[in-house]
Amino acid sequence: MQNVFSANQSSSKPAGERWGQAGILVLLLFILAGVIYSAVLPPKPRFTDEQDYLKLSHNLLHGPGFSLDGVHLTAVRPPGYPFFLAAIGGAGGGFVSFRVAQFLLLGGTVLIVCRLCAEGKPFAELLVVTMLVTFYPVLFYIAGTLYPQTLAGFLFVLALALTLRAPQTPMLNALAGLVFGFLILAVPSFLLTLVIVLTTARFFQIIGWRDLVVTALLAGIVVGAWTLRNAVCLDRFVPIATNSGLNFLEGNNENATPMAAANVGMNPYYREADQLGLDEFQRDSFYRAAAFNWIEKHPGDALVLYFEKVANFFNIVNVYSPESQAQVSPWKQIVLAAGYLLLLGLLAWRLTSVKRYPIVPREKLFLVVYFLSAFTSAIFFTRIRHRLPYDYLIIAIVASNLSRRLESSLAKAPPRPA
Repeated sequence: MQNVFSANQSSSKPAGERWGQAGILVLLLFILAGVIYSAVLPPKPRFTDEQDYLKLSHNLLHGPGFSLDGVHLTAVRPPGYPFFLAAIGGAGGGFVSFRVAQFLLLGGTVLIVCRLCAEGKPFAELLVVTMLVTFYPVLFYIAGTLYPQTLAGFLFVLALALTLRAPQTPMLNALAGLVFGFLILAVPSFLLTLVIVLTTARFFQIIGWRDLVVTALLAGIVVGAWTLRNAVCLDRFVPIATNSGLNFLEGNNENATPMAAANVGMNPYYREADQLGLDEFQRDSFYRAAAFNWIEKHPGDALVLYFEKVANFFNIVNVYSPESQAQVSPWKQIVLAAGYLLLLGLLAWRLTSVKRYPIVPREKLFLVVYFLSAFTSAIFFTRIRHRLPYDYLIIAIVASNLSRRLESSLAKAPPRPA
């Protein structure tokens, strides 16, 4: 019996190494495919948001600073992603380089997600995570667009990895806080996610009070630095950006729907703001007040819409504007939906085996954060694109389960003959 056990041990170690090597190869091929895809795509923006990010990054390098029109300074959008593009442009990169950098970020995200898998010695996580990302092609697609979700996904999993790494030290806490701060400047809704992550991690005794305080403090310093910039340069108190009122109104008005909140019902508000001659800051207040006014007058409808948006967070399809619909054909939507259904199916499989494989604290953290993120996102509006950084939490849980089962099945296999 001892000889058989020793033979199994000697054969499993090379097998584990081979799985790791296979994971590296598949990940390199995945990144190479992204580089080729970046070169093949036309070097021009396809969506309105992309145009704004490009203008902001260009003016950071060649204009007056953080400006959309090249003349006046602004806070119209969060600064994180334009600064990311400006850093690449300042190094001599162009449109293709922006996309290539995003696929490199995606590859880095895969590596970090492997660290987020449940505690224990790694076994084939890299291959499993890479395959899960490959079969969830919306991540590949969004990396080819100039949207901040790829950057946000990388920063989010990096912040989590720093937060969960043991033993915790003040330096790790400070790094986690800095990363969370930059994440919030890229996608401000992660401010609420930071609160959920830290309070849930403390509840499950994953981190201590000191860890929580230091992380939150450093994140606040980063966000506060940009708020101070807005106060000095714009003479206004703007915590991050002046589009929060617009986003709030897009998801809370009489014409908003859970699947197409950002695409309908806004033209009357735009016209009224134009007629009143409102500037950037007045528009932000006007849009926010209009949303609260509708909620106060229609509390029942607003509550129903809110929970519909919560459910839409987990949707497999979205309704797109006519301009965007041409970029997202029906067959693409089918492929993207199939990838998410696969993830949900594998997650359900994991949850049905809790007696054999109990859920560890970090998996509980991921599940709570993922679920509660639907409720924080629904304050504004929910889209598949906005959900993608959180989907890495599901990938981490699923990958941990698959790699554990794979290792278990190999351990039960008969030893190879000498």
